[in-house]
Amino acid sequence: MGTFLRLLEERNIDDWMELWADEGAQYYPFGTRMFPRHLVGKAAIYDRWKGMPSMFDSLSFPIRETWEADDTVFARFDSECVLVGGRRYLNNYLGIFKFDASGLVREYWEYFDPIIAGVEFGIAAVAYAPRA
Repeated sequence: MGTFLRLLEERNIDDWMELWADEGAQYYPFGTRMFPRHLVGKAAIYDRWKGMPSMFDSLSFPIRETWEADDTVFARFDSECVLVGGRRYLNNYLGIFKFDASGLVREYWEYFDPIIAGVEFGIAAVAYAPRA
């Protein structure tokens, strides 16, 4: 799991893809319409992630806590990233990693604040209603 985040920090998507099982699946439960809710197979995952490194000047995902149970690791981590152009992208994550018998990622569930992501990536606008 640490290698998973380290390779993202290094923006090495090709080696990162080697961590995935061929039938691997990624889930964005809070994806709304901004992010696909479910990706199946290495080709779909690669297609989603291949352009990610070019969006950032730097990537950092400090791990705050992990818990393990059988073939599953739960990780609470943050994003402390800098987008191209200098804006910071700060978000909080809970990742659920399920591994196959070979240690490859079979499932990855990514929980994050989609409002922060949508606004910072320029794919959503938020206007808060006035309080009564």
